[in-house]
Amino acid sequence: MKETRVAQRYAKSLISLAQERQVLEQVKEDMLTIKSVCEESHDFSNMLKSPIVKTDKKSAILNEIFAKEVSELSLAFINIVTEKKREAILGAITENFIHLYNESKNIVTASVTTATAITEDIRTQVLTQLKSVVGDATVQVEERVDESLIGGFVLRVGDREFNSSVANKLQKLKREFVSNPHIKEV
Repeated sequence: MKETRVAQRYAKSLISLAQERQVLEQVKEDMLTIKSVCEESHDFSNMLKSPIVKTDKKSAILNEIFAKEVSELSLAFINIVTEKKREAILGAITENFIHLYNESKNIVTASVTTATAITEDIRTQVLTQLKSVVGDATVQVEERVDESLIGGFVLRVGDREFNSSVANKLQKLKREFVSNPHIKEV
């Protein structure tokens, strides 16, 4: 919980500084780059969290990786985070930054998980339905494939979830059979 609040503070500071310097779009792209590196490389995330690796070594590694990839402001921010020994929450800072950015630009992120890849026709239908739910907000749709759903879909918008998957329906049916008081066990 404490790390989350700290990550939010760093993200708020960075977003306000980026807005002040009018480089918000560039910094957002930088944060997306850093976030993807944190998510894709388990070794990188472990290195950031490791108490064994010294701060100056972490700083050198971060500079080596991101010096040519991110803007001057983002690199300076990474160095400050490292100096303050908060590099372990760099991934959380990027997530908070992107969340704050989306809030400021009225962008809503929706996640659609299906058993198979979504066709263009279904994608259009989903976007149309989402527009009616979120109003004038811009919708970003993240598509995922999870074969364990068997069929149907799971839609998440903010903290709301609509689960219309076959796997979910089978689980509900199973719970109903298990809790059925009319069937006596032999």
